[in-house]
Amino acid sequence: MYTEFIMLLSGRTLEEDQARDLSAKLEAMIREPEDWMLELECEDVGQLAVELTLCDFFLIGDKIDELHELISDEFAEPLKPFPQRDGDRKMLASEYFAWLDGELEACDPPWALLEWRNGLDDNLHVVIVRRSDTGRILALAGEMGFHVRPARGD
Repeated sequence: MYTEFIMLLSGRTLEEDQARDLSAKLEAMIREPEDWMLELECEDVGQLAVELTLCDFFLIGDKIDELHELISDEFAEPLKPFPQRDGDRKMLASEYFAWLDGELEACDPPWALLEWRNGLDDNLHVVIVRRSDTGRILALAGEMGFHVRPARGD
């Protein structure tokens, strides 16, 4: 189950043996958390273990415009610039994620952004996945007790 989860979260860019290796590492982190993270809550250990194992695929930012640049950098063709509002009104995260969801859906293949809850800081932790894999990722995350949701501005 971990191997499939890792493969899907990586956008299917890993070789099968790489995914298996990362899966074994992740499972060991989750099963024996006291060996490497004595101070974390058990719930946070699993979340962090996935993020650490797949750190090349997670994007972390403290502001949505900063996060937008990180997301855009992941694509061969950059995304449209961060949308600006008229006047002094700042764009809300929910508005941005709703806009971004449409942009990612229009890509070929269609992509989606998932928010990964991280109880250790206030940053936004996200991962870009194939839109067609979103349902399966969310189902696996639910089965394994991970806190993840689509970043659609809902």
